[in-house]
Parts: sequence; structure tokens; C-alpha cells
Amino acid sequence: MKVLYTVIFAIALIVLLRGANYFLTLITHQKNMRTYVLRIFPWIEVVLWTVYVFWAIHYWFHDLAGYMLISATIAIVLILLMGWYVFRDIISGAVLRSDNNLEPGLKITTDNLSGTITSLGFISLEITSADGERVNVPYSKITGQSIAKRAAKGQGKSQSFKIHIPRRYGALNIEKRLKRKILELPWVIAEGDIKISMKIMGEVYETEISFYTIKEEMLNQTEEIIRDFANDAFETAKTK
Repeated sequence: MKVLYTVIFAIALIVLLRGANYFLTLITHQKNMRTYVLRIFPWIEVVLWTVYVFWAIHYWFHDLAGYMLISATIAIVLILLMGWYVFRDIISGAVLRSDNNLEPGLKITTDNLSGTITSLGFISLEITSADGERVNVPYSKITGQSIAKRAAKGQGKSQSFKIHIPRRYGALNIEKRLKRKILELPWVIAEGDIKISMKIMGEVYETEISFYTIKEEMLNQTEEIIRDFANDAFETAKTK
């Protein structure tokens, strides 16, 4: 019977929460109120499910000698999980904003998204893509990724040069690794402004690399860094 009661209460709670969510969405006609409800309701669900978990523990184990120990252990685990979920993004956000000088209005490109920062919160930032879509991104999702900051249109300084890379490394692999290396350089402007074209010349690709930097004095340094990287990664020195 204990199993049956536990399952029945779980199903009832699911139905109650889904119904409440649907009902509240219907009665909140104003956009601001609807947004507030949609943001606060998930936390209400978390609280109610937490209450259910402790009720189930009490229902199953209240007559055991280790009941208090079990309850305390579950409480500590829940607190640690919630703390880890919240504080990892708070810490990641502090590091990202400090290292990259992030601010609203700045256009950025990471490994898997690109757009303009709309707002910066405690645990996430809102980015508006080129097609107008707004996305909330937790800071922990972009921690450790390359972040390219795009300068205003027309302000970048262009540069292009050619290197010869053995064909055995594969065109897609070469392009991917070169772009990743270029994006690691904080003065390079935007992934979309980086162009890599390859022309077959015998056993090598004649690879032309074009990019923009924020400052003109960084052009030669960028070329030198990329040539050194290509030499180490693709043994370009042997193709000369």
C-alpha cells in the first residue's frame, strides 16, 4: 500500500502542477504578469517537489532508527545540488565579465552562438541573434570557449597572407583548427570576418587566410602567431 500511495500522490502532484500552470497562463492576460508567472512558477514546482520528497521519506522511514540521518543526508544533498547549480553560474559570470569586459550592446561570437548582448544577469546573459531571436545563456555554458568581440562596422584593419599546408591533414580539419586558433586571439574581430580558402597545389593546399583586427599594429603579430601555429600543427616548414 505504501508504494501505491506514494505513486498516487506523485501523479496527483504532477496533474496539479500542470493544471495550475495552464490555468495561470490563461488568466494572466498582461504580458508583464505572464512573464512574471512563467519565471516564478518553476521555483514553486521545486518547492512542492522538495516537500513531496521529504513527505515520502517520512512516510517510508519514520519508524526506523536512522530516520533523522536519512532526512539530514537528503537535505544536505539537495542543498549542495541547488548551490552548485546557482553558484557555478554566478562565479562563471563574474570571471567572464571581468576577463572580457562584457556589456550590453556588445556583439560577440563564441564556439556555438553569435549575437548582441541585450542584458547581463547574475547567472545568465541575454543575447539577440541577427534574426531577432533572444536567447538566455547561462554563463557556465560559454565558460572556457573562445569569445570574439566584434568592433563597429568599418573600424577593423584587414590582413591576408598565404601558407602551404600538406593535404594529408584534410581541408575541413585545417580550416577548423585555423579558425579556432585565430578566435583565441582577443584582438581579432568576429568569426564571420575570418576567411580561409584553399587551392590544391600538388601535395599541399595553398591556404589564404584573411582576417580583421581591432588595431593595425596587431596585424603582423597575428600573422606571425598563425604561421608558428601552422608550423607546429601541420609541419608547414617542411613544405617550403
